Amino acid sequence: MFQKLLPFVRENCKEIIETVNVNLVASCLNMIQAFMTEDTLEKLKKTAVYPEKIVLTYIVFSLIWSLGANLHDSSRKKFSDTIKAEILNILPEFPDGDVYDYGIDSMTKFAPWTEQIPDFTFDPRKSFFEILVPTADTVKYKFLLQTLSFNNFNILITGETGVGKSVIVKDFLLNTPEEYVSAFVNFSGKTSTQNLQAAFEGNLEAKRKTLLGPPGGKKMIFFIDDLNMPQLDTYGSQPPCELLRQTIDQTGFYDTKKLIFKQVKDTKFVCACGPPGGGRN
Repeated sequence: MFQKLLPFVRENCKEIIETVNVNLVASCLNMIQAFMTEDTLEKLKKTAVYPEKIVLTYIVFSLIWSLGANLHDSSRKKFSDTIKAEILNILPEFPDGDVYDYGIDSMTKFAPWTEQIPDFTFDPRKSFFEILVPTADTVKYKFLLQTLSFNNFNILITGETGVGKSVIVKDFLLNTPEEYVSAFVNFSGKTSTQNLQAAFEGNLEAKRKTLLGPPGGKKMIFFIDDLNMPQLDTYGSQPPCELLRQTIDQTGFYDTKKLIFKQVKDTKFVCACGPPGGGRN
């Protein structure tokens, strides 16, 4: 399926943030891995009548939300029509309509996001800016956030300014299970590597001289908003983003004052950014 869909995405679709093929394939495999946990597989063996169909459901959902997740609105209809023709060859019972309109209900079958919207109770004590009325979109993105972040994957959310990226992520993080703690960092044009290092050291505990981590027994999720705002340096890179990349790739960063490498433990990142332009890189 990758052999057909990757060339189609490259030749016929417009992406919000530029990617490379290996990035899209890795995203798909990560999502499949997030679904196929040991607990899920054990449950499938014991309860599912047709476990192969459920596994195919996970694979199809992962294909949609990796290859098609980063596409501009103008390309989504074309992608939906193309991938649906491929999906019907392996999963004939896939429902009618746009592929983006369906999520996985009860972790076993496709169902419209609109049928998974929870009841809303108005709390007059909350400020206007803290109220989030659930919609199909909030359900959709919270499901993706939960599936990936609770299975130790980093996430980047993109979209135009004002679509609610930050509101949805913050609401999700404020309602995570007790084993998770979170911290919020806003990038701007003037953000430096020292600012990001200070955020790490201010929100994580020093376990040892060379080890930072969340409080005992917890897991940390950092939310970094406006990820692509920092100014480019002479060489065209963004130093805070490079420090973040090193922290993700090498599980830590160099302390430039003490000249030691500090490991960062049990920490994952959810980032958000708008498309390039208007000060964003």
